[in-house]
Amino acid sequence: MSGWVGFNTAVSGLLASQRSLYTTNHNIANANTEGYSRQVAKQRTTTAMILPGIGALGTGTETYDITRIRDEYIDFKYIHENAPLGEWEVKSENLESIENIFNEPSESSFRKNLDEFFQALETLSTAPSDYSNRALVREKAGALTNHLNETAQRLYSLQKELNFAVRTTGDQINDLASQIGTLNDQIYRIEIDGTTANDLRDKRDVLIDDLSKLVNIQTDDFNGKLRVSIGGISLVNHNEVSKLKTTTIDNKYNPEEKLVQIEWETGNQVLEPKSGELKGLLDMRDGDGKGNSYRGVGFYIERLNEFSRKIVEKVNAVHYQGEGLNDSSNKLLFAWNGLDTSTIESQFLSKFGVSLSSVDFNDETDPNYLDYKQFINENVKADNISLSGDILNNLDSIAHIAAASAGKDGVENNENVLKLIELREDNKFFDDTTPQGTPDDFLKAVLSNLAVDGQQSIRMKNNQSAIMANVEIHRQSVSGVSLDEEMSNMVKYQHSYNASARMLTTIDAIYDVTINRLGLVGR
Repeated sequence: MSGWVGFNTAVSGLLASQRSLYTTNHNIANANTEGYSRQVAKQRTTTAMILPGIGALGTGTETYDITRIRDEYIDFKYIHENAPLGEWEVKSENLESIENIFNEPSESSFRKNLDEFFQALETLSTAPSDYSNRALVREKAGALTNHLNETAQRLYSLQKELNFAVRTTGDQINDLASQIGTLNDQIYRIEIDGTTANDLRDKRDVLIDDLSKLVNIQTDDFNGKLRVSIGGISLVNHNEVSKLKTTTIDNKYNPEEKLVQIEWETGNQVLEPKSGELKGLLDMRDGDGKGNSYRGVGFYIERLNEFSRKIVEKVNAVHYQGEGLNDSSNKLLFAWNGLDTSTIESQFLSKFGVSLSSVDFNDETDPNYLDYKQFINENVKADNISLSGDILNNLDSIAHIAAASAGKDGVENNENVLKLIELREDNKFFDDTTPQGTPDDFLKAVLSNLAVDGQQSIRMKNNQSAIMANVEIHRQSVSGVSLDEEMSNMVKYQHSYNASARMLTTIDAIYDVTINRLGLVGR
């Protein structure tokens, strides 16, 4: 056997160089493959042959493993930072959608419609009996209510889209979890004998990266069995998957649209993500700004509802006390669903046992006024505010005269219109809401909230993107394929292969002389 040591040594070098070339070839072929980790063929010397009195004679090399180059800390960092990026991308995108819905400033914005309504009242105050002025008030008041209706419906549509996205994201999480569980089983079976399933691990890591953007996850590897959890609850435990399910809950803003709730399939425990796209979707869909909750679509729907209720409450409180043309009195300017004053009066009487005319609209502490306020809050929303049926059907119903002085100055008396105009600068118009102040103050505060939230989401998204870009650079510097490096390795292994082949040729010549020609000299 000792005579073949040199031959075996050369063969081992040839095979090792060949396997390293194949590994280099694999790296080059996958240089642009998503999630691929550079692989390296690991070599070590074989057991030396002990020659008595001489020492240990080397017997060559062996390829004992092919490993992928991966840094677990960078992977942990990537997963940890990817979820906030997904969350802020969702929030930034949807806050931009809300900004487009409000469309401030523009010729079709809230503040523009509100200004035009009060300007129409000022025009009416100059000639209260002029039907063109009355028609202008009706048109601008109707434009304001229509704008509220349309904006509320657009917000409902956005909430519906977010609701669908929540359901879809839950399905994506389940799908990714199932794929990870399947790969876990395949990897475990392959690696039982000590082999490393490099390419399968890369595929699994890509899935984990995708999952980490959807929801905050933690990963743990115990004896080759990977566990993926959300908030301490196992989503994937080796090849066992605990799936999520969707249930529906009531939507307090739009009863016609049920909201999706994500729960664990076992235990009926609601999933409460801390970050990720799912967190962003839920915050944007449900956030009402109360407590520590985010200001999402729910917040802006509620602000629109508050605005609508106050417009109905305060404007009607003044308008109901006035008189219109031709003894047209005690009519409401704003209503809901186009109801007329008599229908609303009948509903109020049925609920509280007193007539609307019994309400002291000049005393907001009056018990009947408190009932009136409750009545408005229970019935009016931004999606149903409208002009009253009386105003829609009869311009005479627009009150311009203060009832107490109706007989003084005839139809040109404008005291009630002036009272309506004064509401524009009433600092107590919004007295029990957040924000407070005049109607314009309220709208500016809401729009300011939207602008601040939008800017914050952009900053957070940009910051998180910069962090992720830095993490990705570090990951690529460790695990990515450098074509320059691989070309250098290719030349190195090619030379090594050629040298080993040349060594085989040399040894072959030695054996040829030793076996076939030794002892033939001189014959």
